[in-house]
Amino acid sequence: MNRCARAILAVVMLSTCTLAGARALSAQQPPPSPDPAKALKGLQDQLELARKERFALEAKLEKQQADEISARAKTLAMGGEAGALQRLELLLDSAQARLLVQRDRIRQLRDATELNQQALLVVLVRADSLAVGDVGAVLLVDGAEVKSATYKPEQAKALTAGAPDELYRAGITAAEHKVFVRIAGKGFSVGESVTIPAAPRLVTYVEFVLKGGRLVSSTWTNRGTTF
Repeated sequence: MNRCARAILAVVMLSTCTLAGARALSAQQPPPSPDPAKALKGLQDQLELARKERFALEAKLEKQQADEISARAKTLAMGGEAGALQRLELLLDSAQARLLVQRDRIRQLRDATELNQQALLVVLVRADSLAVGDVGAVLLVDGAEVKSATYKPEQAKALTAGAPDELYRAGITAAEHKVFVRIAGKGFSVGESVTIPAAPRLVTYVEFVLKGGRLVSSTWTNRGTTF
């Protein structure tokens, strides 16, 4: 081997040893420290994330406050509506009271009108003789019982003495009516009916007289008397 080849081989072997030594030294050294720029960038990223989270929390808090204010405003609005409803209720009560007054006035006018169109019925009872003891009388007008009376012996004596008893006095409609009277006592019971054409605003009298064990009726109208 010539001198030149030996020199080249020596250089190659030296380079190989140098590279191996460098690798061994690199393996024995600790890892390099982190880059300060990268560390600062990471810290800035963390601060930005914290800032975003704070903004999100503040937005949530503001929304809650806005909801509370809205609810309060709604409550106040409802309170105003309640006041309006109360005022409306007062108006309705006042209107109802006025309607009741008007209804009473209309009823009074109607009653006055009906009264002007009514007739007055007077039913009298008299007897020539009566049995001993209590005597009862029942009056029906158009099939409905409207009056009943019981005559004690003292009252029966007045009836037989010629004093009639006013059994009934009341207003009736100006129309045709059927008047029925039954008188009953110890050992007897008699009845009689009569139909009367009652005239408006006039008094119609019907008298039932017990004669010889039977009732006899008579009617008349006092055209000189109105009510």
